[in-house]
Amino acid sequence: MSQPSDQELMLALKAGDRAAFEALYRRYRDRLHAFLVRYTGDPATAQDLFQETFLRVFRDRARYEPRAAFATWLFTIARNLFLDSLKKPAAKPVQSEAAIQVVPDPAPDALQGLERREADTALRRALTSLTAEERAILLLSRFEGLRYAQIAEILGNSEGAVKVRAHRALQALRRELL
Repeated sequence: MSQPSDQELMLALKAGDRAAFEALYRRYRDRLHAFLVRYTGDPATAQDLFQETFLRVFRDRARYEPRAAFATWLFTIARNLFLDSLKKPAAKPVQSEAAIQVVPDPAPDALQGLERREADTALRRALTSLTAEERAILLLSRFEGLRYAQIAEILGNSEGAVKVRAHRALQALRRELL
């Protein structure tokens, strides 16, 4: 039997099915948390935003309309919460390159492990040099596998603008890494 789609689960939640919320939470918890850690650069801030994002999903379930993919709606909520947190002086996250997790895959031997850690450190440093929007575009496209059209919805930009910014962000990463 096939799994219900995200939109079917969200519509079930909207109708009062709390088990649908649990299913959505299980489906997206790892992806959303990883995105927020990479995006904010601060695990504590990421955890707070993660919890608030799912709280908003539950609280705003009655207003959900399946016009876009659920992932688009979810990541839009998370991004907006992060941007709101930047406006609060006491809540500004620390952009720590060590906090941005890039590759969780352990290498099979010591030399490969060392090379992997060096590459990860360089990539984390390069990611922190990007603007929050550039970092969001790259993380959503490369790590989360979202299409540019979905990212454009999340960021409130045109698809063309997202493509241009993605290209520029990749160029900036290359300059930092070379």
